[in-house]
Amino acid sequence: MAKITLSIIKADIGSIGGHIKPSQRLLEVVENYVKEKGRGLIIDYYIGYTGDDIAILTTHKKGAANPKIHKLCWDAFLAGTKLAKAQGLYGAGQDLLVEAFSGNVKGMGPQVAEIEIEERPAEPFLFFQADKTEPGAFNLPLYLAFADPMYCAGLILAPTIKKGFKWVIMDVAYTKIDKIIELNSPEESYDVAALLRDNGRFVVESIFSRATGEQVVAASTTRLHNIAGKYVGKDDPVMLVRAQKDFPATGEILAPHTIGPFVSGFMRGSHT
Repeated sequence: MAKITLSIIKADIGSIGGHIKPSQRLLEVVENYVKEKGRGLIIDYYIGYTGDDIAILTTHKKGAANPKIHKLCWDAFLAGTKLAKAQGLYGAGQDLLVEAFSGNVKGMGPQVAEIEIEERPAEPFLFFQADKTEPGAFNLPLYLAFADPMYCAGLILAPTIKKGFKWVIMDVAYTKIDKIIELNSPEESYDVAALLRDNGRFVVESIFSRATGEQVVAASTTRLHNIAGKYVGKDDPVMLVRAQKDFPATGEILAPHTIGPFVSGFMRGSHT
């Protein structure tokens, strides 16, 4: 059986009232494009938004970083940008930082998170999207959900979860190549914490179950100013987190978000 891939691609391509939300017509154009052009390519899709960012979530059997899937979403954003300009929306096409499509959208402006999985009989997952902040905004909630038994009871009670997780952490300040650090919890939990407290530099890129080897988390790590060479807005990350059984339960993943920690962001990237 072919593996299923979950892909999120998100971009700011225009907003009413300045950084508030896409127009209803803009959402419809993006959705209609994915619906029409995605026939025979994708299994299913969901179009959502947070703030002024439109996110395209697709399920398919093409694998991560597939050029056809990425081009579908890129072209949907281009179609939306054309309408956004016609409507006079604020920041039309703002996150489309590169003109020519080059195989996949990573490094072109949109945020990307993808997981290729062997689908379970029931495959619950959570889709997180944030506006006006940076990828490190997910660091603390992820640490608490996957390394702190006060939030994740499975770390004490579930044999597979108790074996811990492999953390893949990216140094997003290093721009020459992807600079990756791999650490294991619980043995290296303090080292994981030491990195993740610097959430402007070290960002969780993915997390894997040590019991099964399966990927549990995929998060975007794109820093827009690294692409554009100047400030062009906050990075507005996205994240996929699988839940239940060998992974933390939905409630264990969501509980840390009730803290509402302070993160970098707000209008103009101005505040914490």
